Amino acid sequence: GIGNVDVHYSSGPANHWFYLLSEGSGAKTVNGVNYDSPTSDGLPVTGIGRDKALQIWFKALTTKFTSTTNYAAARTGTLAVASELYGATSPEYAAVAHAWAGINVGARPGGGDPDPGGKVFENTTAVNIPDAGAAVTSSVTVSGVTGNAPSALKVDVNISHTWRGDLVIDLVAPDGTAYRLKNSSSGDSADNVVATYTVNASSEVANGVWKLKVQDVARQDTGKINSFKLTF
Repeated sequence: GIGNVDVHYSSGPANHWFYLLSEGSGAKTVNGVNYDSPTSDGLPVTGIGRDKALQIWFKALTTKFTSTTNYAAARTGTLAVASELYGATSPEYAAVAHAWAGINVGARPGGGDPDPGGKVFENTTAVNIPDAGAAVTSSVTVSGVTGNAPSALKVDVNISHTWRGDLVIDLVAPDGTAYRLKNSSSGDSADNVVATYTVNASSEVANGVWKLKVQDVARQDTGKINSFKLTF
């Protein structure tokens, strides 16, 4: 914390760090709301997603922190956990350090400028997926991006489902062109689809409504789209 300051005020830097680690800095649109999170040094931070950020923070909180842990020690603890979970040379480890530097706790790894990433558009409104029913969609409206979409458009998908092999998943561009992300597979009985796909969408105009289209093509299992994110 920050000395003996009120706990809610004192937790502000950690909240900002977690946001930077999970979502990244800079302009983005989440559920139609525009965000532009700054950093103390003016350099960007590329997020690693809420699931990974949560794993790092929770493990550090439960295995590394004590009642006297300050922000410098929290940085040390979260870096140790990132190393344990992903390796000391991993992008996740670097992102933890960059996020702390972004709130003026510690230095940037290597003193360098991280990959600035791109504009992010996300929809976190849950959409139920009917059992063996019609396809459903989750959409984001992309704006403020010049020209066409990139050749390596990043598509983050988070879907809860009790038999993921039932699912067919497509990314649908503003002009209606569908890009297959996942085919159905009757033998894949595992739960959930939490994945990042890369799509060559360079022939598509970036701005417009993009959709994640999901269909359950077999009976007995259901689920929902939790979130859908595009990074340009």
